[in-house]
Amino acid sequence: MEFPSFTSPPVVELVLGVQFAPLPNLTTGHYGLFWQSLGDEWTGPADALPIEDQFELFDPAPWSNPGAFSIRLQPVRLPGRFTLEHRDQQQMLQLQQTRFHLNWRKRNGFYPSYRSLISQFEDTYARFTDFADRSGIGKLTPNQWELTYVDAFPQGEYWNTLDDWSSFLPGLFGTLRPADGLALERRSAEWSFEIVPRLGRLHVTAQTGRTSDGDRQSLLLQMTARGPIGRGGVESLRGGLDVGHKVAVQTFLRVTSDEIKARWGQKS
Repeated sequence: MEFPSFTSPPVVELVLGVQFAPLPNLTTGHYGLFWQSLGDEWTGPADALPIEDQFELFDPAPWSNPGAFSIRLQPVRLPGRFTLEHRDQQQMLQLQQTRFHLNWRKRNGFYPSYRSLISQFEDTYARFTDFADRSGIGKLTPNQWELTYVDAFPQGEYWNTLDDWSSFLPGLFGTLRPADGLALERRSAEWSFEIVPRLGRLHVTAQTGRTSDGDRQSLLLQMTARGPIGRGGVESLRGGLDVGHKVAVQTFLRVTSDEIKARWGQKS
C-alpha cells in the first residue's frame, strides 16, 4: 500500500525491532566481535540497561485482575544492552539478550522512508543471525515484532498553549471547556488499540517533552505497534513490521488536520 509522502514531515525517530527468546550463550565479548564484523561504518559503542520484554497478550488468566497491584520478578539478565552509532549519526543499533533494534533519529537531512530503513534493518539483522549461528550463541527464535514512530511538534511553531493541540490533531483532542478562572498547565494522553483480529496493538501517547537534540518544548506524539510472531499472530517478522507501519501511518494521517498536512508539503 502506498501512502502520501511529505517534503518536511514532523517525524524525528523511527525504531524497527524484534524480540526473541533469550540467547543463553551471549556475552559482552560477542558484542565486540559482532561490532568488529560490521566494519568501520558503526562506532561509539556504549552500554545501557536492558529493555524489558513486552508481550501483547489477549487471553489473560481467569484469576487475573487488571486493576490489582502486582510485582513481577524476573532474573537479572547479563550482559546488558549494547548500542552502536552509525557514522552518519542518524542511526543506532541496539542489541541485548532478547532484542535487536535499528533506530533512525533525525539530525541533519530528511526522513529516508520506511522502505529504505526496513531494507537496512533486514540486512543488519540477517548479519546478526548469521553471526549468532557461527558463534554458537544460540538460535534466534523471534516472538514479537515492534515498530515505533515519534513525531515532534515544537512550541511556538505549532502551538502556543496546550489548548492549541486540537487545531492540528483534531482526531485526538477536542476543544477543552474548563470553568472560568482556570488555565491549563499540563496535558497528556494515551490510547491503545487492538490490531484486529488480535495481530497486536497500537499504543499512542501524547505528552510534552524535548527531542534528543532539541532545546524547545514540544508535543511528542509516539505510536508504538507490536505483536506476536506465530502463536496466532503474523507468520513473519517482516509481515508484522509491515502491519505496524500500515496502522501507524494510517492512524497518523487520520488524526492530523488537512491544513497541517498541506503545510508539510504533501506530495501524493
